[in-house]
Amino acid sequence: MKKPKKTGIFFLIAGMVLIFSALSLFAYNCFEDVRAGKEAQSLLGDVKAYLNAGKTDAAQRFNESPDVQETVLSPKMPVVEIEGYGYVGYLFIPDLKMELPVMSEWDYERLKIAPCRQFGSSRTDDFVIAAHHYDSHFGPLFDVEIGAGVFFVDMDGIENYYKVVKICTLKPTEVEAVQNSGHDLVLYTCTYSIRERIVVFCDRTEAFSLAPIDDLRIEMEESE
Repeated sequence: MKKPKKTGIFFLIAGMVLIFSALSLFAYNCFEDVRAGKEAQSLLGDVKAYLNAGKTDAAQRFNESPDVQETVLSPKMPVVEIEGYGYVGYLFIPDLKMELPVMSEWDYERLKIAPCRQFGSSRTDDFVIAAHHYDSHFGPLFDVEIGAGVFFVDMDGIENYYKVVKICTLKPTEVEAVQNSGHDLVLYTCTYSIRERIVVFCDRTEAFSLAPIDDLRIEMEESE
């Protein structure tokens, strides 16, 4: 009986190492996804608790009356510190059953916690939010459709209503197309290959064209 050649044994071991490495990476990514989801939902609760405790009469009037929305707001978004990080509000996309806090600044460490404001402001209609493609973060964006309603509530309790108007993939180098898109809100995350970005462009819509946020949230919870 012939003995296996050394080269064959080498390639067998190398293959096993690669398979083990791939499985380890997959397990790590799954762990990170679950961890990030739990942390984001905990922080979402903190953001909402702050809003419920401190929502001003001015914010309520702004949300309810189109006339009041002509009031000029400071372009600088309000930031509230929670557990050592700043937050500018939360994002809600009913069709995707996605509700997440949004951090005030962007870096790779913050992206592991929650979606982050990368550019602009909801008050100057050049707002860009980035997040990882975790299933618990922006992974659901792969399933969003044109016309979907998108809500953003800032830390003053002011509600912003948008609709998805365009979806495309861009290269990581196409920063200008994201930062200066001409759209009011841009959401993006990397594809699973990490070579491209899926980018969702949204424009403002009148509040009365969408159901109230609380009603949509109740519907979402009842369908789960």
